[in-house]
Amino acid sequence: MRRSRLVWQVFFSIVSVSLVSISVAGFIAREALSSAFEAYLIAAPTHMGIVQGHGVGRIFIGVAEQSFMSGVDQGIGLSALAAIGFAAVTALVLARYLTKPLRRLTEGAKAIAEGNLEHRVVVAGPDEVGDLAEAFNDMALSLQNSEIMRSRLVSDVAHELRNPVAALRAQAEAMSEGVLPMTAERMDSMVEDLAHLSRLVGDLQEFSTAESGGLRYDREQFDLCDLAAREVERTALLVGGGVQVSVVCDDGPCITDADAFRVAQVLRNLLGNAARHTREGSITVRVEHVQGWVRASVEDTGDGIPEKDLPLIFERFYRADAARAASTGGIGLGLSISKHIIEDQGGQVFATSSEGVGSIIGFVLPDVEVAP
Repeated sequence: MRRSRLVWQVFFSIVSVSLVSISVAGFIAREALSSAFEAYLIAAPTHMGIVQGHGVGRIFIGVAEQSFMSGVDQGIGLSALAAIGFAAVTALVLARYLTKPLRRLTEGAKAIAEGNLEHRVVVAGPDEVGDLAEAFNDMALSLQNSEIMRSRLVSDVAHELRNPVAALRAQAEAMSEGVLPMTAERMDSMVEDLAHLSRLVGDLQEFSTAESGGLRYDREQFDLCDLAAREVERTALLVGGGVQVSVVCDDGPCITDADAFRVAQVLRNLLGNAARHTREGSITVRVEHVQGWVRASVEDTGDGIPEKDLPLIFERFYRADAARAASTGGIGLGLSISKHIIEDQGGQVFATSSEGVGSIIGFVLPDVEVAP
């Protein structure tokens, strides 16, 4: 079915309303003037040339009076034509003013559909249309960022898969052909490569589950300080001797209601990130009560995060270390998964950092008051 253009719909709507308004006003004015004029003639003296008719209340209007009424009708008609012409011009200008930003949005939508994700529209027109244009530009920016992340994901996954797969293949072929003996060290190396592949696949699967809201939680009340102490003890065994790992807690228990296993997963991820980027100094986990929340933060004296990257670290597939150094690894899913876990349980994540000084990354969960 053929649709009419909005500009003509607006144009004909305004002209139609104007035409009806003028017709009604002209009819009312004509009737009111005719009644008043008739009353005037009835009351007028006979020397003015008005002749009484034979019927009661009837009068005969002379040529002058008829010319007067004809002039009134002509004046009303000309006024109506002038008003309609003015309304038509105004309606056309207004219709084009209203529809021009919408045409830009249509062109922008077509450009986005064709793959030009850098296209933006000019924000103009009434407030509502301007808000729509701003929302469109925000959507285009989000799509552009998602495409960048998708491309980076493909590149990162390919890189992460290539190295262990190539190493596994080379060692397996060499041992099968008798070039290399099957030693315990080589088997350990193959197991390590397989574990890396398994972690990569596990991260992708868990992220997909988190994105779709499919993660399940076994909530319970537990002391976040005790949990942090266990994770700090575990991390201390993995870092180098030049880094001190410790935990600082408020006096008394820091009880929250959440899934302890999932919260431990978040702490483990934050501690692992801090350990990878801290060559010397300290890593401190701080657990405290803050205005109805239990706050856990991982503070390190590592490389820090560039200011431009800080707002994006919880985005999926985002990695500040685009060079993918072997020491940092990963495909940028750990913090995004952690964000889902915390927010699903009523909490929030946060991050602050100074490049070259260190970072503070953590989360808050609802505080549970313990009866005395």
